[in-house]
Amino acid sequence: MRPTFGIVGGGFSGTMLAVHLIEQSAVPVRIFLFDRAAAFGSGVAYSTPNDKHLLNVRVGNMSAYDSRPEHFIKWLEACPQASDAKARGPFVSRGLYGQYLRSTLSACLAAHPASSMIGVDAEVTSLQAGEKSVQLQTSDGARHTVDRVALCVGNFPPALPVKPQATDGGEDHYIANPWSGGLSRIQKDDSVILVGTGLTMVDVVLDLHSRGHQGKITAVSRRGFMPLPHRDVGPYQAFLTADSLPKTIKALMRVVRREVEAASASGVDWRAVLDSMRPQTQALWRGLSIAERRRFLRHVRPYWEVHRHRVAQPVAAEIEELRNAGKLVVMAGRLQDVELGAEGVSMTVKARREKTVQRIQGTWLVNCSGPQLDYDRISDPLIRSLFDAGLARPDALSLGLDLGDDYRLIRRDGVASDVLFALGPPIRGNLWETTAVPDIRKQCEAVARYLTGTTG
Repeated sequence: MRPTFGIVGGGFSGTMLAVHLIEQSAVPVRIFLFDRAAAFGSGVAYSTPNDKHLLNVRVGNMSAYDSRPEHFIKWLEACPQASDAKARGPFVSRGLYGQYLRSTLSACLAAHPASSMIGVDAEVTSLQAGEKSVQLQTSDGARHTVDRVALCVGNFPPALPVKPQATDGGEDHYIANPWSGGLSRIQKDDSVILVGTGLTMVDVVLDLHSRGHQGKITAVSRRGFMPLPHRDVGPYQAFLTADSLPKTIKALMRVVRREVEAASASGVDWRAVLDSMRPQTQALWRGLSIAERRRFLRHVRPYWEVHRHRVAQPVAAEIEELRNAGKLVVMAGRLQDVELGAEGVSMTVKARREKTVQRIQGTWLVNCSGPQLDYDRISDPLIRSLFDAGLARPDALSLGLDLGDDYRLIRRDGVASDVLFALGPPIRGNLWETTAVPDIRKQCEAVARYLTGTTG
């Protein structure tokens, strides 16, 4: 009987794990790929049809294979739909990247006809794990039994920092998840309030603008930070080595600031300095104590996010143009309360570093506060069922699922599972940098290598 695997999530991590399982296995395999949105091969991130939604990483770093860095570039060169990619520079649309992932999966299946992949367009609501098999229950009432399961569930929808108070009809003016399709309900002259000023906010603003939206957009976050643009920078010699990584956040900040100042004095942009840290970021995180990780989240994370996760220059230019025209206003302040009424939205914001309180009103409220990271609060039925059954537990910071060696889930009793695995965003607490393609593609290869070497 051939090995059978269940993969929950059809985005990049789920797709490329399936590819590597098929390519690395010495025998034909059978894979069930579960995705409630039936976005097999692209997931939410790469399903957008909006050409203004560009990749946040240059095409040269976006190969689906860590060992084949030219794979995506060669696909672009051969793809008729990518004829304008070169003209648009090093950042192509995310929708086009989704086509690339689907093409990669199709090519893999065609090259290995003895293996099979079955796409299941239903939500996995719970599972039962035995010593050598797992049974998955889906929202359509079906049950599927496999040898091993990998959770590639990606990011969870955002949660507002305060609970909105709604009167009759008020919920109709609130879009809790900007990727649910609700943006199409916004009329071109409607005023819109966005909670959050990060990458999701940028996507929503571009989406509205491409639809011809003319109304005022107000974006609010505690610090008012926005993603910074990429610039063309050359390689920079690594200043962090595996045997000399700082063990405290204070020491880390001191080292990074000193290096940025030295680089600037030599005419080198700070982006090159931060980019040179990438090979050591996960080791850096794992070398910190839990207390130091908490200190990073509390004091450094907002600054890290805007400097580390940057946007393409055309995207940054369009956002800046909208700000200069007064069509986009960015506010820094703490959200005090939110009221959703039949006529629209009203919210109170306490301005940052000031005692002033402002009342903001609009027709729509869109939650752009970024993915929900507190796994103690996530209401996803699968995650809750895993915790309730003791099959998994949150990591020490509740940023994701606790993980052992070889990406195995840690059960409530502290023992690593032999049949449940996770990769990508759900293991953020263990590795921190685990959301970008260059990080996840390595995980996919490693997990597939382990699974195909232990299943028999």
